[in-house]
Amino acid sequence: MASRVVVVVNPTSGRGRAARVLPRVRDALLDLGVDADVQVSSGPEQPPILARRAVEDGAEVVAAMGGDGMAGMVASALIGSKAALAVIPTGTGNDFSRMLGIDRRKPLDAIRLLVDPEIREIDVVRVTGGGREALYVNVAGAGFDSEVTETANRMTWGIQGTAKYVVAVVKTLSVWTAAQFDVVVDGRRESLSGMLVAVGNGRSYGGGMKVCPDASLTDGLLDVCVVGGMPRTEFLRAFPSVFRGTHVKHPKVRMRRGARVEIAADRPFHVYADGDRSVPLPATFEVLPRELRVLVRPGGPL
Repeated sequence: MASRVVVVVNPTSGRGRAARVLPRVRDALLDLGVDADVQVSSGPEQPPILARRAVEDGAEVVAAMGGDGMAGMVASALIGSKAALAVIPTGTGNDFSRMLGIDRRKPLDAIRLLVDPEIREIDVVRVTGGGREALYVNVAGAGFDSEVTETANRMTWGIQGTAKYVVAVVKTLSVWTAAQFDVVVDGRRESLSGMLVAVGNGRSYGGGMKVCPDASLTDGLLDVCVVGGMPRTEFLRAFPSVFRGTHVKHPKVRMRRGARVEIAADRPFHVYADGDRSVPLPATFEVLPRELRVLVRPGGPL
């Protein structure tokens, strides 16, 4: 059992799901005898601060209770330390938790991993742009998908998960026009009129969209999905295939792999990484091999 555990909670994740689940999480920690300090974040800037403080105080495991954005923020504070990241999924998509073998529908199952933790080392990604630098653990994208995320974040409807992203896709597509992208992967450059460019350390985002279906958290490489421009009707017909990962067979989709990726566009876009707004284009992505320790489900994907 981990000797000291700190749980950093985003109470607003999943439209308040974390706050509703938190009492049961506290009970589960007590029942399992896990010595855990639960700290509830009071704002979007606080999770990495709380995580860094936990590391300084000697935490062996820092658990991120929230969605993919929360996992990314806490992970960024653990880079270079001996502390391991645990994920208690209570967010909207929870794609990163799937990569660790954790059922996004059963956040309490993640608590049981703290009793006898199995730890692996995974890659993280450093993205720089606009004079800023950020880290992420799962998937980042720019173009149509970042516009979809902004649309989804503005939506106040009572739908969550995959359904929310599907609605946001349709709304964004109604006003979208293709952009001119310049993409360089390990020095190989290509320019095209396109929809989006996604850079994956992990496989999926947006609640199960397997945009980089063959990505690995441990191979020291980034998977790049470049979607060329296409009519709206063609895009809508092809869109469901991303949930199976078969979109890679579409003639307008190009998959690339490398350790360094550069992306520029002919109009302003922000990169969205782990579901949160990150740096603006032009941006450079670099893989940092095996820089993060994570708790995984025994016998899971890792």
